[in-house]
Amino acid sequence: MLFGKKNKPKNVCVLLDSTTSRVLARGNMEGPPDGRNIQINIFEGNPLDVVNADNVQIIPADESQPPKLGHVIQRKGEMLVMEPLRELVGNEIRENLRMPVDFETYLYPTDGREGRWTARGNDLSCGGISFYTDAGFVPGEEIQVVIPITRTAPLLLDCRILRSRPETGETFYAAKFLELLNEQESMIREAVFNVQLRTMQKNRR
Repeated sequence: MLFGKKNKPKNVCVLLDSTTSRVLARGNMEGPPDGRNIQINIFEGNPLDVVNADNVQIIPADESQPPKLGHVIQRKGEMLVMEPLRELVGNEIRENLRMPVDFETYLYPTDGREGRWTARGNDLSCGGISFYTDAGFVPGEEIQVVIPITRTAPLLLDCRILRSRPETGETFYAAKFLELLNEQESMIREAVFNVQLRTMQKNRR
């Protein structure tokens, strides 16, 4: 079940490096999101990473708020004051947010056939997924894939195979999601952010 809007945090945002789309931190936005400057209280990650970045993508958890490009103009402890430069177009976020993943998942046919195939996730973005499986798909074929790492229940999404590449004992496939709902895209984006944050924290240990 998708989580309702009333249960979603309205002021949480994720900060990404604008060049690499690497997650830098997560924080709470203080004050109006459309103000001249944006105040963000960092609660996860290192504020210095945000300060040292040239420009930063500010991605609100609430998809009704537009993502923005900005940079830090002042820091006081965990509080950052950022100057917004411009709003970001949806595709700028969707295409750049791609994160390696490693999970077991299932694929289902959409042509009326019964059964399922197992697969191993390779990377995930708001626009699609790549995976390894021994199923014999062809480019253009449409299937359903389970995304098991979202915050609530797993998502079952329609996708179209874009390309394939034979590997030892299995085949690599890249697929594009079809007709995502806003909340589904938000859940995938959050899952990608969480994977990046966990990787960042693990690498610092």
